[in-house]
Amino acid sequence: MFVGKYEVRLDTKHRVIVPQKMREARHEGGTVFSEFYLTLGAEGCVFVYTPQGWEKLMDELGATKPVADSSLRTLQRLVAANAVTGTCDSQGRIVLPPELRRHAGLKRNVLWVGAVSRAEIWDLTRWNEFQASHVPHLGENLDIAARAGFALPGSVVDEGTGS
Repeated sequence: MFVGKYEVRLDTKHRVIVPQKMREARHEGGTVFSEFYLTLGAEGCVFVYTPQGWEKLMDELGATKPVADSSLRTLQRLVAANAVTGTCDSQGRIVLPPELRRHAGLKRNVLWVGAVSRAEIWDLTRWNEFQASHVPHLGENLDIAARAGFALPGSVVDEGTGS
């Protein structure tokens, strides 16, 4: 599980350190990860998956799904075609390829963000803008998620209003 925020710097060789807490994201057996899958992320970030998380994502997007849906085909193409494997060097860094750096607007100040089943890599300024525009709506989003069946603390449905 990926949680927390960790600010790091992109070096001149386009490497970024993988925070120890991210490498130690405990997943069935306490694996310490040194290999990750990186791909285009929503809202202008880079999605980062463990090998197990990537396999699960690929199964979800996989060949058993109907290919008649153009949105699914587009998602399959964009996610798979832009995916790369990143392996940590001896100092815990991975190289970010040019396509992913451009997509996320990564320059120098970078933020690793835990997003439960994956980590995300954000440009620090872009993240601050994203967070500032979305935090005011957090309560509304919790309520929508609760009505969709997610058991989330603090939502109107959770508080017994039945909405």
